[in-house]
Amino acid sequence: MKVYLASPLFTEFERTAVLTTAFLLRKEGHEVYVPMENKIEDAWLMPNHIWARKVFEEDIKHIQDCDKVVCLYYGLYSDSGTAWECGYAYGIGKPVEIIDYAGQELSLMVINGSTNSLSFCKKIQS
Repeated sequence: MKVYLASPLFTEFERTAVLTTAFLLRKEGHEVYVPMENKIEDAWLMPNHIWARKVFEEDIKHIQDCDKVVCLYYGLYSDSGTAWECGYAYGIGKPVEIIDYAGQELSLMVINGSTNSLSFCKKIQS
């Protein structure tokens, strides 16, 4: 199964969680696309707006091509990019599964736009 793994990537905890989740999904035999693993050829030679557009287009291509989107969710705080990826996937009919790391109140948009959710309630340290 092709999985697009959506997650904020700003803190060390978030980056570790996404890489750990990708590892576990791959261990189960899934093909996993992780945006932070994507490398744009000659990125350092491009103006930022061209590089950003290429990243955006590559991520859209993988959302369209996946079987489902798995989203690492940290409560009402929502990274705008992650929220957009999940909303776009829902809008084109892709199943969206939420892994809730916060164990707090969930956004009604996120929970109603998902087909499945798993709560991994653990106090997250900043």
